[in-house]
Amino acid sequence: MTYWLSQVLNGLSFGMLLYFLAAGLTLTLGVMRVVNLTHGSFYLIGAYMALEMVRRSDNFAAAAVVAAAVVAVLGAAVYLLLRFTGHDPLRETLLTFGLVFIIADFALVHWGGGPMSVKKPAFLEGPFVIGGLEYPSYRLFIIGLGAVVAIVLELLERRTLVGAMVRAVVDDREMAGGIGLHAGVVGAATFILGAALAGLSGAMGSALLGAYPGADVQTLLLALVIVIIGGMGNLTGSLIGALLVGLIDTFGRVLVPQIGASLIFLLMLVTLIARPAGLFGRRS
Repeated sequence: MTYWLSQVLNGLSFGMLLYFLAAGLTLTLGVMRVVNLTHGSFYLIGAYMALEMVRRSDNFAAAAVVAAAVVAVLGAAVYLLLRFTGHDPLRETLLTFGLVFIIADFALVHWGGGPMSVKKPAFLEGPFVIGGLEYPSYRLFIIGLGAVVAIVLELLERRTLVGAMVRAVVDDREMAGGIGLHAGVVGAATFILGAALAGLSGAMGSALLGAYPGADVQTLLLALVIVIIGGMGNLTGSLIGALLVGLIDTFGRVLVPQIGASLIFLLMLVTLIARPAGLFGRRS
């Protein structure tokens, strides 16, 4: 029983880590209508920045904040570059695709090609005892932090004027502009927030999964799958999609390791057939 409970917690912690990443991407897609392929690169830079800060200060909390802030600045720079594409989907895709290689090469030159792991905070190093189960404290911390972030984002979206503005732009960009909302400003703020969340995901993931070349593409694929499953522009969908992906990936690798990694893409296929707009998405 404790073995399966630990696998459930593994899936939840992995899912919550992916939620940080997917929440920003789903809002970017919903508000700006652009596939930002650099979102995985934001994760990678966040992981490496956390590594640098922990080396210099030995303070994981400060490292996570700095990683999120640096990636937010990088996100602002990418957003400015996207302004020159003229809202052409092909140009936007090619630009962000090219930036993926540029950022990956920069990371490879600066940090090398070997996998690296960030030191966990001292108070989260040991296990936490739940009944007869000893489980890593850091994974439980990720689950708790993910729940807090999910609640804050949901309240921000549903209970505040800022959230109402974002929902208006997501639902009908032209109508939102007609009532005085500047879709570009809302889109920029959403893009930068999404980048910061990806940087935070990288910082948290660097102590759990490590930082290594190729993590950008892997996390981007998972984030896109979650957005497709949950529905574009829907934070609740991102949360449910991330938890489903985390649990299915974990149990798939345990029960059917030969095909475990492909089960999440099977889930995506089934979702596209049954609900093309996603579990919580709405048709245009």
